[in-house]
Amino acid sequence: MKATSLIASLLVAASLSATSLTVQAEDNPQKTVEPSNINTRDLKVGDRAPDILVRKESALADWKKRGLKAPHDDSQWARVNDRYVLVKITNGTILDITPAK
Repeated sequence: MKATSLIASLLVAASLSATSLTVQAEDNPQKTVEPSNINTRDLKVGDRAPDILVRKESALADWKKRGLKAPHDDSQWARVNDRYVLVKITNGTILDITPAK
């Protein structure tokens, strides 16, 4: 009887150990990369704009309504905080900076 009880106890202990290892493995958070905010450094005409400003989704479609001059075919207006920035799409160069009204 003692041998049977010992084996049963060992099986229970082993199954509990395996279960806790599985649970611990699932508790580890996944490594993810959070997108960064727009670089908040002082931007000047002639500087290289942050990549996000060159993306199509950053372009202001209503530039005329905002009183901005028409962008060239290879440039677009984007907003950064309290300023509008005209960015050349091909190389990311800042062509103009205008305060937002």
